Amino acid sequence: MKVIDFHVHLASAKHWTPWVTAFVRKNNPGYFERFPDGPAPEEMISHFASQGVRRMVVLAEYAPRCTGVVTNEEVARFCSNHEELTPFASLCMEEDTPYETQARHAVEELGMKGFKLLPSYQYFYPNDPSFFPFYDYMQSKGLPIMVHTGSSVFKGTRIKYADPLLLDDVADEFPELTILMEHGGRPFWYDRAAWLLSRHRNIHIGIAGIATRHLPRHFPNLERYADRFFFGSDWPAIPLDVKGLVERVLALPYSDETKANILHGNAERVLGEVNSKQTALMNS
Repeated sequence: MKVIDFHVHLASAKHWTPWVTAFVRKNNPGYFERFPDGPAPEEMISHFASQGVRRMVVLAEYAPRCTGVVTNEEVARFCSNHEELTPFASLCMEEDTPYETQARHAVEELGMKGFKLLPSYQYFYPNDPSFFPFYDYMQSKGLPIMVHTGSSVFKGTRIKYADPLLLDDVADEFPELTILMEHGGRPFWYDRAAWLLSRHRNIHIGIAGIATRHLPRHFPNLERYADRFFFGSDWPAIPLDVKGLVERVLALPYSDETKANILHGNAERVLGEVNSKQTALMNS
């Protein structure tokens, strides 16, 4: 089966805060043995191919008070000229540049294909109107946003900013903006995330960091909204090989079509829509 991993981090000890480095050393000690200075693009592609994954969404990150910094420019360079790697940008809260201006630079100059927002690491409410010009720009470009929702174990996290219900305002104001709630509000807001699926057709859920075997319990409406769930590993901060996570999805009591949607179909559609919209804008 073709697999797309929609949640991959480009990082090493030089990027991470000490507590994140310690977490990865404990949960995935082989990572530092194989990639002591972080992987080269070809090494990442080869590693994921060995796990049955043919394409990855690679995430930038500006969260110096919590997890660390991986710049948009670094991710753009890493993914350049590799069709297997899709770069997603991050907003920097430590500079005065308007969020929409940051997005224009990332998309139009660096070639980023989406954004990952980290409210609980960067201390902001995603429904703050100051972000609305950014959302409007992303919607106009047909580009998706991913938003961290729910808990995190890392020092410095502020969980109050990661309530999925904060995205109700955003989804309502920007109905054509593809919004991916990463981690589905784990562990205490799964019901809120599931309800948002029923209210907003532009809301989706990334399953990275959720115990796969419990998906039917956490999201009893999953098969009804099988076009809204995306596979992601959260690599390299995982104790299992990515292949093991894929196998757990394949073992779920769902139809083959649903499992194919989760593992690659939904990602193919969204990323294909990104490419189509960008081509149309360039030709307009």
